Amino acid sequence: MKQGRRMGFLILTVVVVLLLVKLSHWQWTRGEQKAQHLAQFEANQAPESLSGSVQKGQYLAIDGQFRPEFAVWLDNQAHQGRVGYRLFLPFIPSQQPSQWWLVELGWMAAPALRRLPPVPELASRYQLSGFVDTPSKRVVLKKETASHDWPARRQRIDLQALKAQLPTLNTQWLIRTEKLVDVTTPRTDALAQAGVTPVWQPVVMPPAKHYGYALQWALMALAVSIGAGIWWYKTKQREAM
Repeated sequence: MKQGRRMGFLILTVVVVLLLVKLSHWQWTRGEQKAQHLAQFEANQAPESLSGSVQKGQYLAIDGQFRPEFAVWLDNQAHQGRVGYRLFLPFIPSQQPSQWWLVELGWMAAPALRRLPPVPELASRYQLSGFVDTPSKRVVLKKETASHDWPARRQRIDLQALKAQLPTLNTQWLIRTEKLVDVTTPRTDALAQAGVTPVWQPVVMPPAKHYGYALQWALMALAVSIGAGIWWYKTKQREAM
């Protein structure tokens, strides 16, 4: 009977340790993936124009004009404990005016009573610097109904759905703004002037945090192994008496 309990405990210990080691390895792998992702963004810091094909993570510097009348507000966006929206506006590059780009400008706090914030005018010509990206994948419990009202409130950014109303919109990529300059007043931070806070990050959780979690799981596996070894040793000693 005692032998059976010991074997059962040993099997359980092995299963738990293997699970903890697997979790540690998964977190470490995620950390390495995030580090590679960040390295890609850092390698693309030299600004490029729209002269050729673009790829995810590429850093662009383009000039053109916004179309604020077609503003898209991404709902349920929290920043520093406050609820708000992320603002997206179509941008018409001077270099390729036939193709519009959807641009994330940043975050704005939500007014009272679930009203939308006022859309910044942004009527000048701007120098836009930012990263090429794809829309974030968000789970939406309820399918959004098509609406032709502007500004639009959305639970997720669907470029294909927006193209139905904005036929010249690029449906493969969008741009995450890092810097925005009004060409008529180049020393002014146009984002701050518009009341918009850039909040986008290339990764949500930094690699160091993944490595920290990996270390925690590994230490837990070690602690379980040591604890099981001590229990096994003491049990054998008691039986030998």
